[in-house]
Amino acid sequence: MQVFALGGYGKVGLPAIKLLAQSDLVTRIAVAGRDLPRAEKAAAEIGKAIAVHVDGTDEQELALASDGYDIIMNAATNKAVLPAIRAAIRNGAHYCDVAFGNVLEQALQLAPEARAAGTTAIVASGAGPCISNLMGVHVARRLEEVEQLQLGFADVYNFQSGRELTPRQWLQDPQESLAALHGCRPFIAWIMQIVQSNGIRTVLDYQDGRWVEIDPIKSGLEVPLPQGGTATSYAYASIDPLFGGLPRDLSTVPPAEVYFSPLPPQLHGLLREQALRVLAGEIDSDSATDAFYEPVERDPHRWLTPPDGLIPIPKMWVRAVGRKNGRAARCSCWLTAPMWNVGGWYLTSVALVVAARKILRGEIQKRGVMTAEKAFEPTSFFDDVVAVLPEPLPDGRLIGESFEWLA
Repeated sequence: MQVFALGGYGKVGLPAIKLLAQSDLVTRIAVAGRDLPRAEKAAAEIGKAIAVHVDGTDEQELALASDGYDIIMNAATNKAVLPAIRAAIRNGAHYCDVAFGNVLEQALQLAPEARAAGTTAIVASGAGPCISNLMGVHVARRLEEVEQLQLGFADVYNFQSGRELTPRQWLQDPQESLAALHGCRPFIAWIMQIVQSNGIRTVLDYQDGRWVEIDPIKSGLEVPLPQGGTATSYAYASIDPLFGGLPRDLSTVPPAEVYFSPLPPQLHGLLREQALRVLAGEIDSDSATDAFYEPVERDPHRWLTPPDGLIPIPKMWVRAVGRKNGRAARCSCWLTAPMWNVGGWYLTSVALVVAARKILRGEIQKRGVMTAEKAFEPTSFFDDVVAVLPEPLPDGRLIGESFEWLA
């Protein structure tokens, strides 16, 4: 099988083609994109690959360059999604990508053309929304009536390097931690901008025999703990899903994304304080970011030293709240602790590879354009992700889960 890897030299694409090259299923890979030197370097690294210069936003150029390939695997920009799907349809090839956001709705409009061409096109096959969506499907199936899906995050990113700080990755030296935190400043500023523009998405909590809406920033939210039970944590943001991060057709109430952080408790409290000031209209997002960093720079030891006995919450978790057998209940699942050390961008590469391999093996019989949760069974997909990871997981599991009766 031949793979046309658009953006195959990037942060997501390069790890993906390296993993694909290890499979006997794949005979040749075209590392394609506008940066030919980077494509040539990537092709030389993995073998059984060639470099192709192509503009991923030009449908006709893409169709000509990818003719004869079995699948277009798009690890490039969202701007290439629609041209690449159309190129795959023109060539009768298959397609997968790591798209997110508004382009997904536009891509789904191409479903009739893809079906007619015999093309399977699966969009959004990254860590989010693919793995997060499949986690949502998994917990929703445990209930008979789902009121709401909730997606929780506890990590912050360095956009430039792709490194993330998770609940288990804080350094012991405050000065080193400060340097790592500075690398995440664009992420903090971005989240504060979202808080300013989007306001608050309330979440459902079961209290006094009924479901009620609460503000998780002010009221806190029970978060699942990997070792069992829950802990009340206070978010610094609660918003509509940013990237299509949870299916909207599985619950009565629209889903919500809830952002905590892996920061030491005192520093997380400072971040939450600034978010509350933004929500109250006291300061804007830029001022909030400055107000967050200034005290940390003055006294890194105070703000960046984790307390003894700190119990971290999961890096990512998904919860369904609703009813089963007429009783209020909730089901939660989370990335297991060994997965906290697998970077989010790398996990996106792995998920993309699993999607491509499932398509190439003929496991997906449905034709058309579809999102990952419509194409894959959660359990088998999770098992395949674990199998593709270069470093075996100690417990062999991608997720842990719990079920709780609330009444």
